[in-house]
Amino acid sequence: MWSIVLLICSLPVSGALSAEKKVAGIVGRAITINCSYDKQYQQNMKYWCHGWTNQCTYVVRTNDPEGQQGRMSIKDNKAQGVFIVTMENLHREDAGWYSCGIDRPGLDLKFALMLQVSYESVSIPVLKFTSPPNVSCSGGSVSISCESVWGSPPIYYKWYESTSEISDTNKLDLHCQSFKQQNHQYYCTARNQQAIKDSEMVKVSVINRSVNNCNYVVEISSIGKYYFKQTVKFF
Repeated sequence: MWSIVLLICSLPVSGALSAEKKVAGIVGRAITINCSYDKQYQQNMKYWCHGWTNQCTYVVRTNDPEGQQGRMSIKDNKAQGVFIVTMENLHREDAGWYSCGIDRPGLDLKFALMLQVSYESVSIPVLKFTSPPNVSCSGGSVSISCESVWGSPPIYYKWYESTSEISDTNKLDLHCQSFKQQNHQYYCTARNQQAIKDSEMVKVSVINRSVNNCNYVVEISSIGKYYFKQTVKFF
């Protein structure tokens, strides 16, 4: 005698839960993943887990306090039928398989995706005055900042005059007391694990200098030429 056993499995419904199959992030930055779902699951608990099997490890769930666990957060937009996962300050070790998940009786709905995490080289640092340059400046110093628009942190900055290092910050302070000759040239470097990049040149020309004041011109190709007058007392 033969027996027939009918197995009924609760399988994910096609289109009921979806996301991008592969996402790419940058070390030190945040990444956002949108998990779209059928609106019949509006009231179900949503989660983000590490792995792609039924035994994947919960990372963050919508019923966690404020939907957050450490660097991970989740928000459920029921009206749009999407829950949004944000991973802050990505580490290289965060790479791997993850799943968007919806809790339901029987077998949970899951959608597996691959997260790739890579380092990003620094970009050529951009120079700018820390405050809008004026046609004159009385006392104090003129400051120029140097910053890469992108690149995986940490990013380290240094300022040089010719080949001599003069500062290990991203800020250059120009003031009359520091000018030992008529013409000076400065540049900064930005460095991370992947690369080191030089900024454009900052050219300074001293027009005249007396006991109580000095006049000089700062030229940066991408910004232009600016005239400064500083009233100081030289000792």
